[in-house]
This record gives sequence, structure tokens and C-alpha cells, in this order.
Amino acid sequence: MFSEKDLVERSVEDMAAEVEELLKDAKSQKEQHDAALEKEMQLRIQSVETRPKDPELAEKLWLEAEELRESSREMLRRSMEDRLRAAEVQHRIDIHDLIESIDDSDEVWRKAAGARRG
Repeated sequence: MFSEKDLVERSVEDMAAEVEELLKDAKSQKEQHDAALEKEMQLRIQSVETRPKDPELAEKLWLEAEELRESSREMLRRSMEDRLRAAEVQHRIDIHDLIESIDDSDEVWRKAAGARRG
């Protein structure tokens, strides 16, 4: 799940913006998935109700429901990929922040040790 962005040095702000965008996209994909599942269920019900009167239309509705199911699965897959990618980038941000806090504490200790001597 690496992207070209992983090979380029980026600022924490850029990475945070990517996390935000990925989570927004993931949420949108999940909402579309949920809506597609609802529509699929409606089509299946309509297909079953239509079958005695118009078997050909019922079959078309059923096939449309199948196509919706497949596309909703793809939406859910992309949503999960976006969430995983966001978690990976957020992990990098957390590591960066941890390293910076360690660097800062080293400087504080050096200053404190120097002040004590003087």
C-alpha cells in the first residue's frame, strides 16, 4: 500500500492534510456503500413482487441488484483501503512527533545541566 508520496519528504502538515482527505474519502465511500445496499434490497423486493406479473422485468431488477452489490463491495473495499492508508500516514506523524519530543527533551536536559554549572 505504498504510494509515490511515501518516497518524497513531506511536512507534517502535508501528511495531516492527507490523513484528513483520506478519512473524508473513506467516509464518503462508506456512505455510498450503505446507500447502494439499501437500493439493492429495494430492487430485490421489487423483483420478487414483480415476478408473478412480469418475469422479464423481475429478472432485470434482480440483475441490477447484483450489479449494485458488486459496486457496493468495491466502495467498501476502497473505504477500508483509505482508512488503512490514513492510519499508516498518521503513524508516521506520531513517530515524527515522538522523535521531536525526544530531541526537545535532550536540549532541555543540556540547558538544565549547563545552568547548574554556571
